[in-house]
Amino acid sequence: MPGRSFGVYGGAGGRGQAQWRRADPASTTEERRLPMLMATRGITGKELADDLLQGVSSEQMRAATRLLGAHHDGYWLRRFFEDQELADAAGQPLLDHAGAHPSIDWNAVGLLLLADRPPARKASSSEVAVLEFAASLVGRAPIQLQRVIHAVDDTEFRLLLRALMAAAYGETH
Repeated sequence: MPGRSFGVYGGAGGRGQAQWRRADPASTTEERRLPMLMATRGITGKELADDLLQGVSSEQMRAATRLLGAHHDGYWLRRFFEDQELADAAGQPLLDHAGAHPSIDWNAVGLLLLADRPPARKASSSEVAVLEFAASLVGRAPIQLQRVIHAVDDTEFRLLLRALMAAAYGETH
């Protein structure tokens, strides 16, 4: 997509601080795609969430991002970096690169969930339920709790409860 600037993950390669830099705006989409596809390899979902939370102060956004990092080793966070179809469905990038560190653009996630082509094409019902729950924590998606409860397993349900508690009371509670 001409004119869009994508961030490129410089790699933590395991434990340590991530390094982010802006992609060269003059590069083509194909030249940007390869680094984006390799953006999250060698880093855990928790580490990826921690990197995306630098500079984020909202307890709800922190809880939602941590939930996505803990669920299936960062399944949605990786897709936000690597799956251009998601950004296309939302009509804008799912990651905000405006600050010193990228963060999730929760408005874009809300648009994604409302899109004509929902993210469920490549996701299980539990994965979609977790994304909807995370977006609801930051006020970007209404959810039917009964549907969520039936879609997730016990481990995922505990992740949702932990995220709800963190959103309500902070991470240290």
